[in-house]
Amino acid sequence: MWAAVTVAALLGPASSAGGGIRDDTAWLQAKLDGGGAVFLPRLPDGQCYATRGLWVSRDDTTVTSDGACVVALGPGEGRIQRGDGTFVKANAVFFVDHSNLRKPVPVRIAISGLHITVPAATRMHGISVLGHEVTLSRLTVDGSPLTDVLVGSGSKGSGGMSGRIAVTDSVLSGGLRDVLSVFGPVGLRVEGNVLSGARGKTAAGLHIRAADRGQPTLDVRVAGNRIAVNAGPGIFLDLAPPNGLPVLASGIEVVRNDILGNARSAPKNGRAGIVLAGGQNDGKGQIVLRENVFGGNRGPAVLRRQGAVARSFGLRSVPPASIAAVRDDTTWLQTRLDRTGGTIFLPRLPNGECYATRGLWVSHDGTTITSDGACIVSLGLGPVRLHSIDGDPIPASAVFFVNRSTPSKPAPVGVTISNLRIVVPEGQSMYGVAVFGHQVTLSNLDVGGSPKDDVTISGRGNGNSYAGDIAIVDSTLGGATRNAISATAVIGLRIERNTIFGVRDSPPGQPAAGIDLEPDDRGQPALDVHIVGNTIKDNAGPGILLELEPNDGPAVVATALEIRGNTIVRNSAKPTPPKRGGIVLAGGQDGNEGTLILRDNVIRGNGGQGILKSRLKLVVDSAGNDVSGNETA
Repeated sequence: MWAAVTVAALLGPASSAGGGIRDDTAWLQAKLDGGGAVFLPRLPDGQCYATRGLWVSRDDTTVTSDGACVVALGPGEGRIQRGDGTFVKANAVFFVDHSNLRKPVPVRIAISGLHITVPAATRMHGISVLGHEVTLSRLTVDGSPLTDVLVGSGSKGSGGMSGRIAVTDSVLSGGLRDVLSVFGPVGLRVEGNVLSGARGKTAAGLHIRAADRGQPTLDVRVAGNRIAVNAGPGIFLDLAPPNGLPVLASGIEVVRNDILGNARSAPKNGRAGIVLAGGQNDGKGQIVLRENVFGGNRGPAVLRRQGAVARSFGLRSVPPASIAAVRDDTTWLQTRLDRTGGTIFLPRLPNGECYATRGLWVSHDGTTITSDGACIVSLGLGPVRLHSIDGDPIPASAVFFVNRSTPSKPAPVGVTISNLRIVVPEGQSMYGVAVFGHQVTLSNLDVGGSPKDDVTISGRGNGNSYAGDIAIVDSTLGGATRNAISATAVIGLRIERNTIFGVRDSPPGQPAAGIDLEPDDRGQPALDVHIVGNTIKDNAGPGILLELEPNDGPAVVATALEIRGNTIVRNSAKPTPPKRGGIVLAGGQDGNEGTLILRDNVIRGNGGQGILKSRLKLVVDSAGNDVSGNETA
């Protein structure tokens, strides 16, 4: 058994080709052929290992890392000869299979802690698993893989078991076919993942399939995942092979998943949050759907095809009509918020039910709204309590609208909103959270559906014309039609450790950014803003947009800005937003003395340039940024 590979050994000479392009294939393959524990340390200065497809063929092999990135260069060597004399090549970064047909497929394989990127030109999978007892955990797979993770294989007349596979706590995105595809699972666990951005018209977030009537599907648990913004269905249980219904297809649980914004490009027979096709041939197979949340999917929450049998418990869909018919919590929630500050705890409701409310004014100092994970769904605009300077009414246009309620009162301070899932159904023109107060913290929120912005920050109507000391941390923000986070007038803003994805550009021509810092006029400040440690991906427009160039001239105050340690991948995915790039920097502080720290970001696979500068008026401290692999160098 090999001991873990040392840092010194791994940082030994990597072969180079093509004028210094890194290629680590030979020594990585040698280590994997030895088996045992292989540790890949994170490389300095944002470097990535680069390799052709690697065979993982020895039992008890573990590949672990502290977050290193690995980039695919193309298929690896051929090791198994086909009947026609050609060889099977390793067409995944990690290709888990036997290398010799006379030996069994490998077992007890674990791969964890890596960031794997597959460029489209390689035509490769991220990870291919043709072994058993395989655990994939804490992985990020992105780029444009054929499939992020492909488990098993099968075709009409042929299809065996994939035994005891676990995919957990990973972020998988961008698959051209599917994000996660599994043939013939027996003992499958898919838990705690984000599965997003599958691109082909029928491409699913999770595709579980029996390709032959003899291929089994047993003991499957899909739990606690966020499956969002896939071109095809969120989950496709494909149990209708062409040669008859499966002999074994039972013990399947799909529970407590958020299935949001899927099936946008799917044909009619695949247009749903979950598609169930076929089932066990004796009609006795069991599929349990329980406590799942559906929002913004094209088509029904669940589409059953060809006699699929399922028991459904706690299915929750979030179109406004269905929610409104069940409950409206606006009156008692607004009454409690108007009475005083203090802590309001919203307990998770039984059977996966969601609170439902019109926009709520949060106007008292020291208000805390928290939960143990409850969901709350928007029913539309709340009451008008303020007017703008030019007389326009200001209604509560967010699920939580943090602002003063009367012009005679100051803007609220010391507001915290945490541990909630907030869903805005399509067509409402509502925000998730609107922040017009000061010292406001949003943490551990999951905002989705189809909000205009997941979070908007401004000084409109608050008497100060800015919002001060705002923090958005440890949250998941997705599905917005304009921007995930919009900030127009801020002094002191922290955006840290969030996952920001899936901004849509609807209608076309929006900024469509993950984060848009954009003063409406030159007198609105952008001061002391820190965007640190976020994952910003798969947005129609830029990952980060600093639009510091209002129509009336450069911003008066735009300085002490920081963009550090973010992963900004596959943004500017549509041609319609006005500016495209991974990070877009436009304008700056009048007089050119504003400062920006721009360090240690991974900016890859974006449309346009990695970093686009337009009439920049900032002093930029830039180092350690990885800007490889964007559409325009």
